[in-house]
Amino acid sequence: MTTKPTKRPKRLGKGLSALVQSAPVQVPTSAEPEPSSENTTSTQDQAGLIQVAVGDITPSPYQPRQSFDETELEQLAQSIRQAGLIQPIVVRNTKHSTNSYELVAGERRWRAARLAGLTELPAIVVALSEHEAAQWALIENLQRKDLNAMERANALRGLCEQFGLSHQEAAERVGLDRSTVANLIRVTELAEPIQSLLAAGSLTIGHGKALLAIPDLDHRLKLAERASSENWSVRRLEQSGRKQPESDAAPNARVASPTLVDLERRLSEHLGTRVRISTTRDGTRGKVSLEFYSLDHFDGLLTKFGFVDNEG
Repeated sequence: MTTKPTKRPKRLGKGLSALVQSAPVQVPTSAEPEPSSENTTSTQDQAGLIQVAVGDITPSPYQPRQSFDETELEQLAQSIRQAGLIQPIVVRNTKHSTNSYELVAGERRWRAARLAGLTELPAIVVALSEHEAAQWALIENLQRKDLNAMERANALRGLCEQFGLSHQEAAERVGLDRSTVANLIRVTELAEPIQSLLAAGSLTIGHGKALLAIPDLDHRLKLAERASSENWSVRRLEQSGRKQPESDAAPNARVASPTLVDLERRLSEHLGTRVRISTTRDGTRGKVSLEFYSLDHFDGLLTKFGFVDNEG
């Protein structure tokens, strides 16, 4: 009796050269189109290079980049006007029509080509399932160096949540270590104003990790704004985060046992939000209170507790 081999997950962190099994093809915009295979069944060995009408292409819904620099796009468009598009984009047929395509990689080139006035451009057509197309779009963009911290963080979170990947599995696919992936995903739990500072480069992922250890959300935001405006190091932020905010040091502040205070602190650091624990006098009963600042943050907390809404 033969044993059916276990299907191993594809390692997708090698870039598009692994997808099409060849080096990037250099094709000027005036090149004659090559016919694509009508029986394309493998993305590994039957990628077809054709000319595609710019208007027949739609962006990938899984594109992690949230903004495109208009100046850089115009510079790329000017280069395309002079020399044509040297590197083809990568697309797949959509389920709506064989004459419409969805981008897998190359959205900057596609946008710049439209600015340059091109009506068609060279594209490598590959056969990808919805699942594969989403993973390739995320992974190919995650390997770019010019994504900001929040674009990378949100893309990694999407990769894990949409396809049920662990942090280790996601790390293997994008060529990062597990701790880097975990830290990037955790910063998506920070409040929107702090995420904006991270996206702008005013704070680093190290700052974001330090801020997650501060359970008081108001105190966390104030320290984030100070760290940004005063150019604090991560170490200084960590030191300031350990100091008790004045509001909690007020005369009427709650008095809790050192054991409960330590437990609250550890739970807050683990969950990335403020946790309060109160008990009866004899300590046999009590309640745990969690703070959340958005519905996404609330969903993230539920996920950490292992709760899955099967009705949604």
